[in-house]
Amino acid sequence: MWKNKRVLITGSEGLIGRELSLLLETLGAKVFKADLKLGNNLTNPATCLQICQDKDCVFHLAGIKGSPKMTNESPLDFFEPMVMFNTNMIRSARICGVKQFLYTSSIAVEHPETDFFPSWAKLTGEHQIEASRIQYPESTKYVIVRPANIYGRFDNFKNPNAMVITSLIRKALDSRTKTLEVWGDGTQVRDFLNARDCARGMIQAMEQMPEHPVNLCSGEGHTIAEIADIISTRTNKPIKYNKSKPRGADSRVMALNWDFKPIVDIVTGIEEVINWQT
Repeated sequence: MWKNKRVLITGSEGLIGRELSLLLETLGAKVFKADLKLGNNLTNPATCLQICQDKDCVFHLAGIKGSPKMTNESPLDFFEPMVMFNTNMIRSARICGVKQFLYTSSIAVEHPETDFFPSWAKLTGEHQIEASRIQYPESTKYVIVRPANIYGRFDNFKNPNAMVITSLIRKALDSRTKTLEVWGDGTQVRDFLNARDCARGMIQAMEQMPEHPVNLCSGEGHTIAEIADIISTRTNKPIKYNKSKPRGADSRVMALNWDFKPIVDIVTGIEEVINWQT
């Protein structure tokens, strides 16, 4: 179905966006990229209308990378542009006659009590899509995906607020340190998914167009200690648990609620990222 399809990816230069671009191009799609790094400001409605013109499909991945510090101290810097991105893109796709639209929500929507602003920014987009389905049933068709904790070779390793796997790999590869410091006791459980699997799942979701939000996850939990052990073994850097540092949120594992199956196991995925960085 992708041969010669005109496909727009927002957030194309990010962790998932780059993997998605590569996969769609191998399937024969004509990929158009939009990202702040490319000069595309999605808070501008005119920009969104322009990039949606003559597109068959839109994968809307663009977002603001938040952090606990940002949520606590400057939540509007995250919340406001996220809502503007989503509003402008959902509306522009409908006006421009885009046939299919994938909205990237988040695992955070399942835990609004602990991730209040990030979860409601994403949920607002989900509600906008539901409203669009009701008011314009013959217009753009939407699918909503909720990725788990995504890691991969194209992540931003300079980001001080990077996710767990990226952060631990960065620490392990830092020649200035003798140990791999892990905050907390390592007992927290997370559902990790490789970015390539996430991109593959997004394509599958667009092909199947389920009406309910689908979880892009492995459906399996791994402790932070397990992840640290894999990285420590691969980089020959011993682990040091710093229990005086915050341990992070409680355990979270998503349930697979559709027929998606990841193919990149956690060990292979982590080794791939380490090799990419070295």
